Amino acid sequence: MTITMKANSVLRGKIYRLLQFIVAACVFIIPFIKTSNGNSLFRFDVSTLQLYAFNGIVNFASFFSAFIAILLATFLFIFTTQLLGRIWCGWLCPQSFFAIRIESYAKKIKNKTMRFAAEIILAAVFALLLTLIWMMYFVSPYDFIETLKNSHSMLIIGVVLFLFIFADFAFVRFKWCKYVCPYSKFQVVMTDDDTLYVGMIPGKESQCLNCKACIRVCPTHIDPRNNPDADCIYCETCVTACNKIFHKKENTNGILGYVWGKQDKLNLKRPNLIVTFIISITLVFVLIYSIVSTSEPVMIKIDESVSSLGNGIYTCNVEIKNNLNKPVRVKFVNPDNLAEITPEMVRVYIQSTKTETITINTKGDIPNGKITVNAYYDRNNPPLIFELNIK
Repeated sequence: MTITMKANSVLRGKIYRLLQFIVAACVFIIPFIKTSNGNSLFRFDVSTLQLYAFNGIVNFASFFSAFIAILLATFLFIFTTQLLGRIWCGWLCPQSFFAIRIESYAKKIKNKTMRFAAEIILAAVFALLLTLIWMMYFVSPYDFIETLKNSHSMLIIGVVLFLFIFADFAFVRFKWCKYVCPYSKFQVVMTDDDTLYVGMIPGKESQCLNCKACIRVCPTHIDPRNNPDADCIYCETCVTACNKIFHKKENTNGILGYVWGKQDKLNLKRPNLIVTFIISITLVFVLIYSIVSTSEPVMIKIDESVSSLGNGIYTCNVEIKNNLNKPVRVKFVNPDNLAEITPEMVRVYIQSTKTETITINTKGDIPNGKITVNAYYDRNNPPLIFELNIK
């Protein structure tokens, strides 16, 4: 089975750049997107150890679930590398994306001093943007400023992260990919003779014009004609340069492109690939089972903001998430008999989330301006106790 990735390399180059910008845009937008239950579309909340993902909540308070999730991510990364090599580096890695942008924008300035200044400014801007957006994957962007004000540790983490990214973008860039990045080192032992790489297309060695344009533009300073090179990050800069030379002189595509290993054939019947795939699938089922078996059957969240309707009557919103395969009835009561709560009973359907506004009718003065609300959803489970401040 032969699959060629050389055809219409100009179109592939445009798709490559477009995909990079789409992925970058998604990375910056996702933390700000809210689902129907009011949570982030995708965010790991460090304060509650919960993963908010696509209108669902995964509780990682269990060490076992977190450990399995890390193992799964590791093996999926290994599987991708075994099949596609360092495709992550060139297509999706933010390090490569922003480093390429900095060099491509700055090189348009001929004056060396001004070019260096532009690189420093771009590095600072990109580092600040990445620092903010990465922190928002762990802290709600809508509470971000308040969290930084109240948490000195988060502020310190942000400053250290910014300085690290800035130093990388300003002075290191692709030297990180070549000499420091652990993924680069792991790739040597994870790839084999059938892994996809970027280099000389088999059978076209004799057509090389020896113009060395591919070497001059390579950000990691390798010779792309030497197949394959572990330092290649699949950025396709060499492919674009080769195509330009050949289009100008030969009116055809260049001699560099994607190659499926030494035989230039997609081979899925490789023992290492099969074993990694089986382990990954197994870990998926183990993770699903561990999350389902350890997650709360019913999760209830009462909004801390309470509205007063006057005459001792208050309202607040309650979110109830039913993770069970059967409907549940949630009952709200005040054990001190200081208030009446309506509705007293709320029904939530199978595997669904419901938001209900409850009314609290107090019967007099409330000690400390607070009232306790117990939520019962199953007589075999203890009540979920909430203390509302209704001053």
